[in-house]
Amino acid sequence: MDKRIQLLDAIRAIAVKTPMNDVEVPESVVGFGTIEYKAQTCSACKKCILACEPAALDMEDTLNMHDYLRVTVPQEGFRSKNREVLVTLLQNLKQDHDYGDVQAISVPEGLPGYGSIVWSAEQCIACDKCIEACPEDCLTLQKTYKLPEIIGPIEAPPPRTEGKDWEPFIVCFVCWECSHAAADLAGLMHLHYPASIRTIRLPCSGALEPIHIMTAMANGADGVLVTGCLLSECHYGGDSPKAGNFMQEGFVKFWSDIFEEIGIGGRLNIDFASAAMGIKFAEIVETFTEQIRKLGPTPIQAKTEVQE
Repeated sequence: MDKRIQLLDAIRAIAVKTPMNDVEVPESVVGFGTIEYKAQTCSACKKCILACEPAALDMEDTLNMHDYLRVTVPQEGFRSKNREVLVTLLQNLKQDHDYGDVQAISVPEGLPGYGSIVWSAEQCIACDKCIEACPEDCLTLQKTYKLPEIIGPIEAPPPRTEGKDWEPFIVCFVCWECSHAAADLAGLMHLHYPASIRTIRLPCSGALEPIHIMTAMANGADGVLVTGCLLSECHYGGDSPKAGNFMQEGFVKFWSDIFEEIGIGGRLNIDFASAAMGIKFAEIVETFTEQIRKLGPTPIQAKTEVQE
């Protein structure tokens, strides 16, 4: 959990605007998602809570009235018969009474079988264990990430002026097997690409953690470039969907969308080159550098200066 909290704090630290939208999570990206809870069929057995290692679920001693007044009882009924009786009773009473502004009712302490599951977006690691443990199919994992709820409001930094001698500072993560060799080959071929790029070698592009990207941005990088072996030719997985570069491609797409939402869109990219592709590597770097030139200097350092 310390790792998850560290990651969320890092996102908040580099955010320059308040996110307004949830972010779609690619199928290949694990560890992120939204747990949806269908209260009407829940029997408050707490099996999901016991199965949740990061303690992202808890039980509230309340029943949300509107959840039960809107539900349609299936023809075969609910598997939880006590909940079926409650739903039917509430809906019959609704015909004769106006609930007004009543949003929820308290469950008497010690009364088994009733309550509402509360989910923490910050703590959840989308491991599916709660879903597997639930005998009533009350929980489902949606491939969305509730960024506005998790990040909260952000104070925008003042605009940063671009000096006439400014050049983009780019951190490029290169895989040991291919793209690092391609970078070396580009140098041996005396190919020109911007000198402001700094390369960091990794055993595999798939070994790159989000916190590494956040750290680079927080320390003043104008952009972050990730390069790896050609797709389907990863040295750690070949053409498997779980190969390092395939997995990292999905993650970079996910974090690119997050960057867009927090105000630093376009400053993260991933591309691929084999060890023999010195020319392509130089083109990848030149294209990304030109993209960053158009965006201008990172606004993150300006925000840090204001806070200090």
